[in-house]
Amino acid sequence: MNKFKNSVIVKDDRVIKKKKNDKILELYDYFETVGFDNYPKVLNSNDDVIESEYIKSKKYHEVIEGVEFINVVSMLHYKTLFYKDVSKNKYRNIYNKISNNIEYLKKYYENMISNIENEIYMSPSHYLFARNYTAIDSSLKYASSTLKKWFKKVENKSKERVCIIHNNLSLKHFIKGDKNYLISFDNYLVDTPILDLYKFYKKEGFKLDFSYLLKQYNNNLNLLEEEKMLLNILISIPPKIEDVENEYLNCISIKNAFNYIYVGMNVVNENK
Repeated sequence: MNKFKNSVIVKDDRVIKKKKNDKILELYDYFETVGFDNYPKVLNSNDDVIESEYIKSKKYHEVIEGVEFINVVSMLHYKTLFYKDVSKNKYRNIYNKISNNIEYLKKYYENMISNIENEIYMSPSHYLFARNYTAIDSSLKYASSTLKKWFKKVENKSKERVCIIHNNLSLKHFIKGDKNYLISFDNYLVDTPILDLYKFYKKEGFKLDFSYLLKQYNNNLNLLEEEKMLLNILISIPPKIEDVENEYLNCISIKNAFNYIYVGMNVVNENK
């Protein structure tokens, strides 16, 4: 028996039992109407429990896994896609939120590099940071300039392209059995597909060939120019690096952060 938050999942050879969630049942009904069937089917439900089919996952190479995964995600987005009215305030709020984050990180890192450059003897982690600081500076400049272009493009739009997004995408929520399945839709939303793509990229997609995965995604659902711009902006914003007392951990943290930044720069260059 495994417990996940407020749900209890009991797994046997044929069935997964989970605490009933009417919202999820409604989602599955909607999936049926739009022809999306890449999720475990509900076998039975009562007042307390949903019984779904248990899918045994097959083992296969990580590259294949990433491609199969992104194909299912793109079909989820494609088959549930629609346009809805949107207020201009939404785009303004998105712009302000991202712009404030960029300005905060810009000042944070300017202060950080200034303090490091004033050190008589740099620690290994600070030396590593100083050598790569220009990547942070250029990423933030790109994000800032592209954000302004993005806002000019969307500020007068009255419609927004949205779909069902999983909102917690990861490879552990993907199963390859007799076909490909997405599981764990508990956090799903109706929102821009970019939210799913960015959250997956930030969590683990940057460790894969994300540029190639985006090309695969676009074969099923071609991103609009403003969607592509927003994704590039989000990907290009560097993570916040914070010092800890352990120098070894600082080096690892900074190395990982710059790996994320350089991968993001490559993705953005190929996704323009």
